[in-house]
Amino acid sequence: MPTPHPIAHVGHFSIGTGAPGAQLLNAILSSPPNSNIVTGHGDLTQTTSPVLSANTAFSGVYHVLVFGSQTTQVFSLHGTALPPLLGAPHVTQLAITLDGLWGKKGTATYSYILGSELHVVKDVPVTVEWLLQS
Repeated sequence: MPTPHPIAHVGHFSIGTGAPGAQLLNAILSSPPNSNIVTGHGDLTQTTSPVLSANTAFSGVYHVLVFGSQTTQVFSLHGTALPPLLGAPHVTQLAITLDGLWGKKGTATYSYILGSELHVVKDVPVTVEWLLQS
């Protein structure tokens, strides 16, 4: 009998407008079976000035909200710099709202630290490629 896989869902989240030179947050997030815990890793990049590369470890939870016939899945994540160095640029908070349970599209809002400044990016498009679903 095959052993069940310890990860129920793994997705590649691409967060950004797709405009040339714009910020792009790529994250791989996973959730174990029968749990709403989410962990993963991401990299926030920007190729125009100021050039940005913020490597981040994520942890948090997801919740499923149902309003009538509409289902929304909300991810709430906290980020830590990788490696965990004082002053390293990283995403501090990430909130993702997907259209539907394990949906493929939605929006995100995140904050990140660059130097001594906290920046907030609101309501940017999210696309998800589900790599594993069980």
